[in-house]
Amino acid sequence: MRISVAALPAALAYSGDEGIAKWEGYVVSSEAAFRAFLTGPVADRARDTEFGESFENELRGLATTGMGTRHLADFLASVGNEKGWEIGEAFAESVLAQDGNREVFWPWNHVRDRRTPAASLPGADLVGFCRDTQGYGLLFGEVKTSSDARVPPQVMYGRSGMTWQLETNATNLAVHHSLLRWLRIRCGTPALVAAYREAVGRYINSSGKDLLLVGVLLRDTDSNEMDVASRARHLGRRLASPTRVEIQAWYIPVAISDLLMVLGAGA
Repeated sequence: MRISVAALPAALAYSGDEGIAKWEGYVVSSEAAFRAFLTGPVADRARDTEFGESFENELRGLATTGMGTRHLADFLASVGNEKGWEIGEAFAESVLAQDGNREVFWPWNHVRDRRTPAASLPGADLVGFCRDTQGYGLLFGEVKTSSDARVPPQVMYGRSGMTWQLETNATNLAVHHSLLRWLRIRCGTPALVAAYREAVGRYINSSGKDLLLVGVLLRDTDSNEMDVASRARHLGRRLASPTRVEIQAWYIPVAISDLLMVLGAGA
């Protein structure tokens, strides 16, 4: 079996489910296709190209002197390179949003909220909506990248690991409060407000349980179901319906340590 996320063909290496949890592993065998996806949709998301181009064009229109033009050139060149975790998040957002089997979308790009070049925002890595048979629902997610030879990798464990973070996203009302306030302010069109109201209505009327929790693990190792299966089962036993848990592992043909270089080569 194969899936195709836009221009990123991937083979399903394994899948399973237990209770409310399911897990899948995908192998991307074509390095050329992966590089194209990374320097295309992923780079656009990581650099917020949609907003960035209009922002830069507006600033260029304000530079009316030679001094202003020179300063603007220095200003626009001052932005640092993306961080590894930013690429991982952008990859996860891209593959989920372009999955032809369902509708997932992100009302806002987290990149716009970083007030310093190295800032990492608190809360879930992924905050958006997923449409199912009942309409729009909330999606909270966590993203990890790892070259760890251990199975499962260390990023799945501990208070900074995916499993603990997903469980916190499912059960901590203070986290929910912060995420829903953050999300509402960023729903700036009538269509987004309608999706928000529908999703949050489901959340409130289910006592805070109607959530889709998604974990995305990016690996440059051989595929192994135990990377995610035991952790997904753990969450499936800890949480209850209508909460749903999906953990995906993506096995890529480029070393994690080279992702920044590949992205930079496509600039």
